Amino acid sequence: MVFRQERPRVGLRDVLDTVRSREKRLIVHAESDALVHELRDYFASQNVTVTYRPVTGGARERVELAEDDGVVVDVSLDDISVLVDGDTSPERVGADAPYRDVLERLDGATFTSYDRRQMLHATREVEDRAWRIGVGSLHAGFQRFSIFAEESATYERLATTDLDIHVYGVPDVTPPVIDGATTHPSTAADIAETWFAIYDGGPDDTQKSALIAEERDEGRFYGVLTYDPTLVDRAIDALPSNARPAP
Repeated sequence: MVFRQERPRVGLRDVLDTVRSREKRLIVHAESDALVHELRDYFASQNVTVTYRPVTGGARERVELAEDDGVVVDVSLDDISVLVDGDTSPERVGADAPYRDVLERLDGATFTSYDRRQMLHATREVEDRAWRIGVGSLHAGFQRFSIFAEESATYERLATTDLDIHVYGVPDVTPPVIDGATTHPSTAADIAETWFAIYDGGPDDTQKSALIAEERDEGRFYGVLTYDPTLVDRAIDALPSNARPAP
């Protein structure tokens, strides 16, 4: 008789531990530095340095994302400003986010000291992918069901698709009942201390995405936004077994 030793269960915070920081550079080309400070606020916490280069004579205002091998993304100043304008309304789900290219190239870079507004922005990116594909599994954890209740309008809209939606949280209130969404009450540390949105990509592995963050200080989060299929699969495997997709 052969006895098979089970592997210890990997938690969401274990997934975070596998991600290493990779600093990147944002270069703002603009006539004034009005947006630079806001971008530094938003991106400095994501291990991204922001520098300013003034332009004159009606030259195009833009933001470049640079890596060691040069500029990899060029986005207009107006498009990148959407990130810092505070708009996290449900209507943005399903829109073609103008800052998508920047966020995708930041894949794998950890962030620190995100506040709740920034967390909602990053969550919208995962929700938007799920909305556009319209099938597959979307898993979301806002720590407490009272926070999920504030986001119910977004999930009512997402539930009009063929997505299999699962929402996790500490049951501090009775969660909203949404047709097409299953709630999973839990007081486990992974649920109580972690904010996440994980989309399995449906039929397309290139659409896999995950936001996973741990609240280390009151209202401040550390984590990662990733599009790495392997890392997304690991995050799904870390979910409670009764909510994992069937093999």
